Amino acid sequence: MQSASPFTSALSRTKALSRPCPLCDASEGEVLHTQEYAAPPEIQTQRIVDVVGCPACGLVFADVAIAQTDLDKVYEEHSKYADTTLFGRGPTLEAREAAAPMPPEAPWDLARLEATADYLADQVADRGARILDAGCATGSLLGYLWRHGFTDLVGLDPSPLAVATATRIHPIVGVVGSFVTPPADLGQFDLVMLTHVLEHLGDVRTAAASLARLVRPGGLAFLEVPDAARYAELMVAPFHDFNTEHINHFSVALLDRLATEHGFDAVDLGTKTVMCSARHSYPAAYGLFRKRPSSGSPVAPARNANSCVADLGLVEETKRYVAASTALLARIDADLRVELRDMPSVAIWGAGQLTMKLLCDTVLADVDLVAIVDGSPQKHALVMAGHVVQAPEVLGDRDVTIVIGSMHHAESIASAIAERLPRATVVRLAER
Repeated sequence: MQSASPFTSALSRTKALSRPCPLCDASEGEVLHTQEYAAPPEIQTQRIVDVVGCPACGLVFADVAIAQTDLDKVYEEHSKYADTTLFGRGPTLEAREAAAPMPPEAPWDLARLEATADYLADQVADRGARILDAGCATGSLLGYLWRHGFTDLVGLDPSPLAVATATRIHPIVGVVGSFVTPPADLGQFDLVMLTHVLEHLGDVRTAAASLARLVRPGGLAFLEVPDAARYAELMVAPFHDFNTEHINHFSVALLDRLATEHGFDAVDLGTKTVMCSARHSYPAAYGLFRKRPSSGSPVAPARNANSCVADLGLVEETKRYVAASTALLARIDADLRVELRDMPSVAIWGAGQLTMKLLCDTVLADVDLVAIVDGSPQKHALVMAGHVVQAPEVLGDRDVTIVIGSMHHAESIASAIAERLPRATVVRLAER
């Protein structure tokens, strides 16, 4: 069993970076944690990834050597945000739309997006403003803005399925493409929104330069990201925020720095707490920025890290998060060793980010699994730790012990097991 993640986290060291700091281009970083993933090859991640802190500006990020074009390809083909099967009424999107279009997002995500739309509607008086949601997924944020009376709405996303869903459900224009290299004819906007996008991007500075080109002088940009300064405070699952998708970890101060360096001034900065499941809270940081008037080319970003705002406290907060995650993961492993002792048939339900870690850092690395199953068809046929992810029906009605490989969705998975597999023994993961 591999054990790099829980047992080397405390051994910090400095390394030459494969990816220069996305914020200040520093070439060295302090290793805060080393994470191993039993990730499907289709998502093109490194199996072992160092999470590092920048000694110059304080940004925390995954030191992954992957091109932005490859990241865009992953979201084009395997975006979980395009999955229309998880929520809403009816078995399929088409069945739901036969009665009335239904957003496919989780109820807690819809609540977050609606609150964001309410906030922005108060900030932008002109209902004729041209608005872009970059990384729009299935378009619900734009849908809520339409309800506020905005009509010139454009959604941009690398996933063709997500864009097709967005334009079927909402009265918007959908564009398939990358925000880092958007279509040349996209034009300029009065408001550009990136909500929970920057943490996914390999090339943050190019994305910020793209933002500066897409927002007209005097226009607004709204940026929202997970608030890495509060990961430890609101932790649910161990190393939840260190995953194959979130590769940049910001604080409010560093979000402000990124926008300021690319020609924007802050109108409003803040943090908030949103829901990431029916019962779990999640930290977010946001900023509303106005682009400075300019008659020339986009602002060239500052390169002197020593002359700009730094948030070195973020590195210390991340160390707290690593310590708390390490302790919780050790507890989960100890409990699983007891629960699974002498169990002849063990399966995992849930092929998400937590399972990718459990298959490397707990006794599940040594158990002879009969199956890994997931309710999402988008995950079927992916391979994790040598197992092809399958539909739950593969388990039949036999006696089997099922480990729920999720904390955020444990309740819904437990309900599905009780309905489909009443003879199964269910093992839930220990919580903090």
